[in-house]
Amino acid sequence: MSPAGELRWLCRLLHDSLRPYTEPRAFVSTSKEKEKEILIASSQVVTKIQLRIREFDSRAEAKRASDEERSCCSSPHSSVDQCLRKIVTEMMVLLTVKSEFVQHVVVNALVLVSKFLYTMGNNWDGFIHLLCCSLEMAIARMISCSSEPPSGAENSEFDCFDVEFLMQYGLKNFDWSTVAGVVRVLRVICKHLKEEDYDDGLIKVYYDSVNSCLLKMPWDLLDEYWSSEFGRMKDNSTINQLHLKNFSVMDPVMNFLGTFLQLLCSLVYRNDSVETGCDSVDKHPLFLTVVNLIPRLAKWCLSEQENNAEMHAIHYLKHKLLILMIRLGSLTGLDCRIRLSWLELLHNYFQELLQQPLTQFLSDQIDCLEDSPFLWSLCDGEACMKRSDHLRRQAVYLLLACSFSLICKRGEIANHCNNSTLCSSFTTNPDSEHDYFCRKKGSLELFKWILGHLPTAISINHEKYMQMCMNFISSFLQLYLREDDLLFEVLLLLFSISSSLQEQSESKDAAYHDVMKDFPFELSDIFNSVHLFHLFLSEIHYDHQVLLDYLISKDTGISCAKYLLRCLHLICNSWKLFVEFPLFGEFLDQSSCKRRKIVGDGLHFLADGMPTSIDNSGSIILHIKNYKEDRGGFKYYNIKPFKKAGECLLSLNNSVYNLHQKKLFPYNPKVLLKRLRRFQELCCQEKGFHGLKTE
Repeated sequence: MSPAGELRWLCRLLHDSLRPYTEPRAFVSTSKEKEKEILIASSQVVTKIQLRIREFDSRAEAKRASDEERSCCSSPHSSVDQCLRKIVTEMMVLLTVKSEFVQHVVVNALVLVSKFLYTMGNNWDGFIHLLCCSLEMAIARMISCSSEPPSGAENSEFDCFDVEFLMQYGLKNFDWSTVAGVVRVLRVICKHLKEEDYDDGLIKVYYDSVNSCLLKMPWDLLDEYWSSEFGRMKDNSTINQLHLKNFSVMDPVMNFLGTFLQLLCSLVYRNDSVETGCDSVDKHPLFLTVVNLIPRLAKWCLSEQENNAEMHAIHYLKHKLLILMIRLGSLTGLDCRIRLSWLELLHNYFQELLQQPLTQFLSDQIDCLEDSPFLWSLCDGEACMKRSDHLRRQAVYLLLACSFSLICKRGEIANHCNNSTLCSSFTTNPDSEHDYFCRKKGSLELFKWILGHLPTAISINHEKYMQMCMNFISSFLQLYLREDDLLFEVLLLLFSISSSLQEQSESKDAAYHDVMKDFPFELSDIFNSVHLFHLFLSEIHYDHQVLLDYLISKDTGISCAKYLLRCLHLICNSWKLFVEFPLFGEFLDQSSCKRRKIVGDGLHFLADGMPTSIDNSGSIILHIKNYKEDRGGFKYYNIKPFKKAGECLLSLNNSVYNLHQKKLFPYNPKVLLKRLRRFQELCCQEKGFHGLKTE
C-alpha cells in the first residue's frame, strides 16, 4: 500500500474506533464505565498501529517508496493533509477527557502516529506543525476564556470545519492538564528523535516548528494569567480539598508548568547538542528562545513557593529549572547579561540553598537504592532533606559555573574546554570596561559564597589557615560524592577555576586583585587542583575499584577520564607539590576501613591503600609491612597521602591495562594508560616508594 493509502488506513482506524467518544454528545461528564470503554478502544488503536509499523519491511524502503509521492502528499489541499487534520483533531478532542489514564493512552497513540508517519514517509513535518498549532490554539483558548477560535495565520492549516468542531466541542473542554498532554506528546517525540537513528533534517524540522510555536505564544497575556491564577489559588482556603478531588495528582496549572519545563530540558539536552553541532546558542534560534524564557519561567514556577499545598511541585519545578539553566549554560555564545540575570535569579529563589552549611547532608551509608527525591508521596522530613541536598548541588554548581564564565570573558565568547566548563582566555590587558565589570562580578560571587562557608576566624596568617581551606573543600566534595552525574562535572569546573585563578594571579589582573584585597583568603588556596585531587582520592578511600567503576560507567566514564587526564598532566608537571601534600587535623583519621579483595592473574589485591611495588612486567606487588591487623581491618602506620594516592593510581593502571588487553574496556584508554605510565615512572624515582619488604 502507498504512503497515502497507509495514512487513509490510519484515518479510518481512528474514525471507526474513537468517533463514538469524540462526537458532540460525548462531551458530557465521563462515567467510570465510559472511561473504561475509551481506554479499551484507545488501547486497541495503539496495538493496531504498532502491528502496522512492524509489518512494514523497513524504514529505508518506506522512504524510497514515498520519494515519488512526496510532491502530491505535501499539497495543503490533498486528501493526505485532510486525513492528517482529522487525525489530529479527533485525538485532541479525546485528550480533553478528564482521566489521567485516558490521557496517558492518547499521548502514547499520538506518539505512535508520529512514528507511523515517519516510517511510512508521509508528511511527518505536517503532523508536527499541526501539533504545535493545537498547542497554540489551546493556550490561546485557556487565557482568553472564549469559545471563539483564535485568529491568525497559525490556524491556517486547519480547514474551517475542523477549527469549528475543535473549538466548539474540543477546546471548550480544555484545561491545563489537557494542554500538558499536548506538551507531553511533543516531549516524547523529541526524546525519540534523539534516541533513535533520525537524520538531522527531521530534528531541524522539529526544532523549527517548536521554535515558531514558542515565538507565537502570547507571553505577556500569560504573565497576567499566572498572576491572577496564583492569586486565586493563594486566596482559596479550600485548595487542599480541591486537590484531593482533582483527577490529577497535582493541580493542572502546576502539571502544565512541570511538563513544559520537561520539554524545554529535552530540547536543550547537552549531549545531543554537542553531537549535532548545536553546541552554541547561535546554532539554532530555539536555544536563544528558551534562554529568553528563563526569567518568566522562574517567576511563574517559584514566585508562589510559600504555598505549602504545592511544596512537592515547587521542589520539582526548582529541579527542572536548574537542570534547564545548567544545560543552557553548557552552550557557548551566552551574553554576560544572561549570566548576571541567572545569578540574580539564584539569589532571589535559591539563596536558602546556597547558604546552607556544606556539612549538613544525609549520609549515604545504606544498603539499598533510594527512591526518587521528587515522588509526590514523600512528605516526611528525611525526604525533604534529600530534595534539599539534590537542589543544593545543582544551585551551587550553577553559581560556580556562572561566576566562572563571567571571569573568563574577554570581549569575545570563551572557548569550551569540555562539554560543561569554559576555558579561560586571559590576557594581561582588559579589553573593555564591561569585561572588567564581568570579571570583577564573577570573582566577587565566588569570594562571597565561599566566605559564607568558612570560619569567621579565617585569615591567611592564621596558624590553621590551610586546614580551614582543606576542611571546606572536603565538605564540598562530600556533598557531590552523593550524586555521580554531577560529581565530575563539578570537579572539572573546579579544575578550570583553579587554572584560571592561577593565571589571573600571575597576570596581576586588576579585577581579580581589586576583589581579593577585601577578603582574608586566597581563592587559589581553596581551589588548588593538586590538593583537590588528593582529597578526592581520600574521600573514595583510595579505592582504585571505585575509580574503575566511574571510568566504565556510561554516565560518568567520559567526564571521569577527562578529569583524571587533566589531573595526571598537572601532577606530573607539579610533582613536588603532589608528593609533599600533608594531612591536617581530621584527615589524619580518615583511613578507610572498607576492604575489597580482587583476584586476578594469580594476584590478590586489597583495595584499601596498602603499599605496593612494581615487578619487571609492570604488575603491582602488594606488601603488608608496617601494617597491623586489627578487628578484621587494617590501620595505617606512617603512610603519607602521596603513597596512598600513588598506590591507588598504580592499581588503577594495572586494572585498566588488563581490561584493555582482554578488550573488555568500553573505550580506548591508551591516552590514560600513557599518563598513568608516566606517573608510574615518577613514582619509581621516589625514594622508598617501592622498597617496602614483605614480612
